[in-house]
Amino acid sequence: MKIKQRLVNSFTLEYHPLVVSLLRDEITVQFPAYVIDHLHEHEIQILLKTITLHVIPVTQEHYLLLTPEPLFALLRQHPSVQSQKVCLCEYQYSANNIEQTITTLMLTLPAFQYNYQSSTLKTLASRLNNAKSNPSLPTNPLPKKSQLALFAGVSPSAIRLDTKKLTKNDDKGKA
Repeated sequence: MKIKQRLVNSFTLEYHPLVVSLLRDEITVQFPAYVIDHLHEHEIQILLKTITLHVIPVTQEHYLLLTPEPLFALLRQHPSVQSQKVCLCEYQYSANNIEQTITTLMLTLPAFQYNYQSSTLKTLASRLNNAKSNPSLPTNPLPKKSQLALFAGVSPSAIRLDTKKLTKNDDKGKA
């Protein structure tokens, strides 16, 4: 496996055939095209830096994607992204290795992430509430609840605090 940075406009992507078969019955929610217009260029750059595309090289300009990356698909629509770099994690082709990599990325990883993602809207509400009450944060760069709801594809009322408290982070700043 090799990690490298590539300009977004310097390669093309398509799903690996096994990924296509695993996604066959999945319902995917498409972001409306105008959502990207609500992001500032610096936000797009920060989000792009969080992405690592897991791929197999077919040619120097063409890769097979080993797991869906909907955020990259959305960001790639913005003109400023074309001149930015994204991180690629290149795997060498070997049927067993690739099958194991795909099942790990598409089945095992989401299973581990579920406990964190199942309460995303409650977490957003809590973080936004804490950010608004934090005197060291200026309030003007904070996203509004309506903007977060637009990005999440939900009603602003869906982003609300839970009546039972979220698990407290007792590590006090430790990662």
